Amino acid sequence: MVRPSRLVCLPFSLQIYADNLSAHHYAPVLETADPIFQVTFFMLITCHVILGIGRRGCNFLLSMVGYVVQLAIQRSPGQLSSYDRKLLADIPSDSRYVEERFSLTTNATIYAVCPDPNCHALHKPAFKPGSPIPVYPKVCSHIEFVGSSQCGTVLLTFKKVEGKPISVPIKRFVAFSFKDWLGGMLSRPGLEDVMDKAWERCKARGEDREMNDVFDGDMLRSFYGPDGKHFSLGGDEGRYTFSLGIDFFNPLGNKQSGKKKSIGMVSLVCQNLPINIRYQPENMFLYGIIPGPNEPPLACLNHYISPLVDELEVFWNPGVCFTYFYGWVVLAALVCVVCDLLAARKTIGFASIKHTQMCAMCRCTRNSHGLGNTNIGSWVRRTKDEFIAAAERHRLACDHKSRQEIVDETGMRWSELLRLPYFDPSRFVVVDAMHNLFLGLVQEHFEILGIRLEGEKPPAAIDLSTALPPQSYAHLTTTEQKKMRSLIRILEGPIGESLRTVAGWAQYEKKLNSVHIECLRLVTQLVHISLLPSPYANKTRTYKLDYIKALLSWVS
Repeated sequence: MVRPSRLVCLPFSLQIYADNLSAHHYAPVLETADPIFQVTFFMLITCHVILGIGRRGCNFLLSMVGYVVQLAIQRSPGQLSSYDRKLLADIPSDSRYVEERFSLTTNATIYAVCPDPNCHALHKPAFKPGSPIPVYPKVCSHIEFVGSSQCGTVLLTFKKVEGKPISVPIKRFVAFSFKDWLGGMLSRPGLEDVMDKAWERCKARGEDREMNDVFDGDMLRSFYGPDGKHFSLGGDEGRYTFSLGIDFFNPLGNKQSGKKKSIGMVSLVCQNLPINIRYQPENMFLYGIIPGPNEPPLACLNHYISPLVDELEVFWNPGVCFTYFYGWVVLAALVCVVCDLLAARKTIGFASIKHTQMCAMCRCTRNSHGLGNTNIGSWVRRTKDEFIAAAERHRLACDHKSRQEIVDETGMRWSELLRLPYFDPSRFVVVDAMHNLFLGLVQEHFEILGIRLEGEKPPAAIDLSTALPPQSYAHLTTTEQKKMRSLIRILEGPIGESLRTVAGWAQYEKKLNSVHIECLRLVTQLVHISLLPSPYANKTRTYKLDYIKALLSWVS
């Protein structure tokens, strides 16, 4: 039985927050609180949630509020009434007090991570009776292979807190509780009903209906729960599906001074939510941030997702019973992994795309029935049992050499996700549409393979339509037509903000200066632009710069 926090996922608008206050009966609590506490409470919510100010900044603001209130009520130096002293004492000095009083904190576990770059094992803290101080092992006790020795890497270092040395992990991983987050989301008014209605789309879909969501696909239509019935047939139980996203990025932006750092983000998204709110930040679950400075190698990623898989196992069978006014059982399933190609293969346990077994879906290899084979009838799909058998061999191997031989043979490594009894690596990996389509990597891959696509690239974005069809400049030469299309792309692009600065204006003057004057003249005529007065002494001739300035002024 799990009692969720009253508000685990802090919303990103005060209106939504006010709704949650009403739903969770915070309003009566605030009405009985002192006015100064009400003011500081809403100030903290505004600063922490809306403005994104950290806990240290919020604590500073609380201290300043207390100081300002003291100056306002202090009648003479050193003289405060008992009521005034109580008023000042009621002003919280730490934002955590407010968070704990209203159950705004999210349950999280701080793991000690083995700093060995080839290990990355997690170590959960222990607590002595009555003590909130976590106790971690001094050295890493992870055993990679049966019969091998422990890692033995030192996990802790010393840090002084108020002059006293304490032991803290050298490297930490903060894992948030999925149970706590899901309980908070389900307690938001009306959201549970919306999530339950998603299954109606799955049941109503016909064979000839257009597919717009995961519930229109065959996978969820044939997905069965632990009771052997379709997963949607839960009766009074809540049945919800989730996608897992893992992505690595450089927290410092692009490479700086030749140095590259990489950290990872692990998140879950509820597929039962409507598409228009599914990927809003307040509706996504951030499980944790994989610490840097480098990505964990290959199978070491399993250490970080193992605690999450532990919770997902419970959510599958027997489920989790949430109690809030009344109890209800919730079952949850991880039905897809949404990552880029590199992260997806590392998460699922697939080998690199350069491997002989280059395809994660079928048995085509580079040596036989592979790259040049376009006969789809000869492609044999890999099965879930085949994946699990190969992954189990990798997990039970006695040394690194044996594991590498298994990878060379099967193209599979062990993944913690395979502990989920329903997880099917051959069906649950989603095509990376974001990188392939939205970021244009498909075209880049074609160019790498030596395949050039004919035709011009469409503009990335159109802020201003010139409405100039190709027929309007068909009489120009081939070179001039190419320059014309380039000019139209520039004018239709999002350049308005850049033209407001001197540097931006000069940049686009330089770009347009490479365009033939015939193209510039034709565009000004077609869109009916009046030329600006020439800055040159010779008034009888129109220069290229005149057309450029007229076009840029028209755009801006």
